[in-house]
Amino acid sequence: MQNDNSKLFRYRYDFQPKPLLDFIRERYFQDRDEDELSSIIDSRVRLNGVKADGHAMIQTGDWLEYKHLRSDEEAVELNIEVLYEDDRMLAVSKPDFLPVTPSSKYYFNSLAILIKEKFGNQELSPVHRLDIETSGVLIFGKDRQARRLLQMMFQDHTVKKTYQAITFGRIEVNEISGDLVPDTNSSIYTKLSLDQSEIANSLTIIERQAPWGNYNRIWLRPVTGKTNQIRAHLAAMGCPIVGDKKYHPDESVFLDWHHYRDIERILPKVKLERQALHCESVSFKSPFTNQAVTIRDGLSEWENKIEPLLKH
Repeated sequence: MQNDNSKLFRYRYDFQPKPLLDFIRERYFQDRDEDELSSIIDSRVRLNGVKADGHAMIQTGDWLEYKHLRSDEEAVELNIEVLYEDDRMLAVSKPDFLPVTPSSKYYFNSLAILIKEKFGNQELSPVHRLDIETSGVLIFGKDRQARRLLQMMFQDHTVKKTYQAITFGRIEVNEISGDLVPDTNSSIYTKLSLDQSEIANSLTIIERQAPWGNYNRIWLRPVTGKTNQIRAHLAAMGCPIVGDKKYHPDESVFLDWHHYRDIERILPKVKLERQALHCESVSFKSPFTNQAVTIRDGLSEWENKIEPLLKH
């Protein structure tokens, strides 16, 4: 059963066997004790179509059903800033604490869901993505055809995107290219590495740089739009983004964060609570009017975020 306050997740489990309670805790409820988790499993989880309990094991290939409630997520106060709007599209300023698309414990608190609810349009959908800790310009299509045409622009690389980042160190090249592949030497299974010996299917242009206290401020343009592209590219050059946990050179930083979700434990190393990456502008020719469109995000929030680094 599903309504505006619940969502039924059903999917195949393709990982190593483990206690069901541990899996539910890791994926949805890092802050709940064993009794609470057992109650959730008893009332809201089915394993291979059968009611589960807190002592069950989940095996590779099992089918899991889990009923997620809006009340499972912390209420967020969100004032959406509209940067651009016409009959076919909407652009907003994405904050750096919410994901774009629904995933695991962030379903109702994803911008894809919140924007539909705020504007009363169930067809409003994002046409590109920004990482959860990246802020800046985010574009939505107002209907299915608009979404398709806008997505095609991003796929065809006809959209010019400009970002700012604060990094540990200065980049010594004008562009970064190569193949982004899973980092098989990493303990972080979602981490990517840059293989510069293969086909260059990812490209980032470094437009300019300037010191930012003890750090480096970069204006850059990703020509392609691969997952984690800017983060992985800069890390591959030995200049990871300040605040980026996954691509910090010390992998124990991310592993600690993944386990404890306590920013104070790792703040001395990452320096910022969120990664210092911001999409400041997006430019393209409208597929609806054929007119040039440039959408800019005001930099005041971004400046406020990176200003504390000048004191370090």
